[in-house]
Amino acid sequence: MTSIPLPVRVPTPQTDLLMRLFFDLTVAGIDYAVMRNHEQLPEEVGARDLDIVVSPKDLDQAVRVVARLGRDFGYLFANSYADERLTQLALVKRIPSGIVGLQIDFFTCSQVYGVELLSAEEMLQNLRWHNGIPVVSERVMLLDKWLFHLAVGKPLHPKYDTAFAAIVSRNWSALLDRLTPLVGYGEARRQLDTIRSGHASSIAVLPPRQRRRMVFRAWKAQRAGAHLLLPRFTLHRLLNRARPHGFWLSISGPDGAGKTTVIELVLAELALVFGGDALAHRGHFRPSVLPRIAELAKATGAVQAVDADYARPHRSPASGFLGSLVRLSYYVADYVHGYFRRVRPALIDRRIVLFDRYYHDVIADPGRSRIRLPKWLLRAFARVIPLPTYSFFISVRPEVAHARKQELTLGHINQLNLAYGDLVRRGAMTEVPNNGLAEEAAAAIVDHIFADRDRVARSKLRVAVR
Repeated sequence: MTSIPLPVRVPTPQTDLLMRLFFDLTVAGIDYAVMRNHEQLPEEVGARDLDIVVSPKDLDQAVRVVARLGRDFGYLFANSYADERLTQLALVKRIPSGIVGLQIDFFTCSQVYGVELLSAEEMLQNLRWHNGIPVVSERVMLLDKWLFHLAVGKPLHPKYDTAFAAIVSRNWSALLDRLTPLVGYGEARRQLDTIRSGHASSIAVLPPRQRRRMVFRAWKAQRAGAHLLLPRFTLHRLLNRARPHGFWLSISGPDGAGKTTVIELVLAELALVFGGDALAHRGHFRPSVLPRIAELAKATGAVQAVDADYARPHRSPASGFLGSLVRLSYYVADYVHGYFRRVRPALIDRRIVLFDRYYHDVIADPGRSRIRLPKWLLRAFARVIPLPTYSFFISVRPEVAHARKQELTLGHINQLNLAYGDLVRRGAMTEVPNNGLAEEAAAAIVDHIFADRDRVARSKLRVAVR
């Protein structure tokens, strides 16, 4: 009988990091277990992030383990975030082949809205083992995901249908006993029957009233110490609204600077670390919650047609002083209103916002907006406008930019470079040359962001910067 050779797993850039992580957690005596997507460990994480449940008493020590891990392997902290539900640490490093990273989410219980659904003690019982790595029981894995989706009114992804059907078949009685106190016996049986048939994702979300009742029942049934989670949940939501954890950036430069290509590369690298769903609104020049002035003029009958020749941004002469002041005031209103309507909500959700050009372009290139006002006045208006966390100026030699696009003369490109350069000297922007490969410019932008976020994270974690 001929044996079939098993596929050989090739180590990934994550392998050494993961093996050291589990070794250090074990040596430190930390009670922990991987919550899901363990099948490919320790060679690599089977998802974008690694979810680990730890005993509350061990959380601080687990964070120190990851901090030392990042230091020893030369990783930066692309993210450090903690609330009542999770502590999130994202390690990132640039290697010759690109960006590699590992996002670790530590949970001390399973909860929703500050209400405990499963305690760490319950989650760390009856552990399974995979390549020497502790993994939560399949019953806990299902309950953690399913109870959370029930409470928030979100349908389950179809990728769980087959696995959850098998888990319910093997754990019917235990799952029925756990679910009944929260949703009632009849509803628990109905849902488990559907899951067992392989159609968990087709279960309709509970009506709001039933979801509130479920959360209230969970609140009453939770252990005594867990009642502190609700005030912590409220506090963290207030703090996050006051100082959102997301960040935003703008990328500016003269026509021909190669912004479009650089932006696409930057977004791709950020998605590798934070996930594609973390990339939110992508704007151009301003939030545009207010319509273009030309569209308003057409709506009022002041003009018959709107000039949409965007290929020639400097085609129209600038307005006079009064007209420029009115135009600038209108744009400022859009920047302020648009920030609170479109940008800030995304930042509160801990997402990333990117703008192709922003208010810095009004200062450096006012003619593009048909504005002719003193530079000091344009800079003064910037004091009332919410500005991006990171603002980048893509600089190119005039001859390089002109070879890419012929909209501007060499002299005009040189003038714009000087104007953007003045903003760099004033500390309003960061210059990134793009005379060669766009990949190098994009890497410089992403590395600048990660270095700054690492500085902030290490300050929070009180970890010395190497």
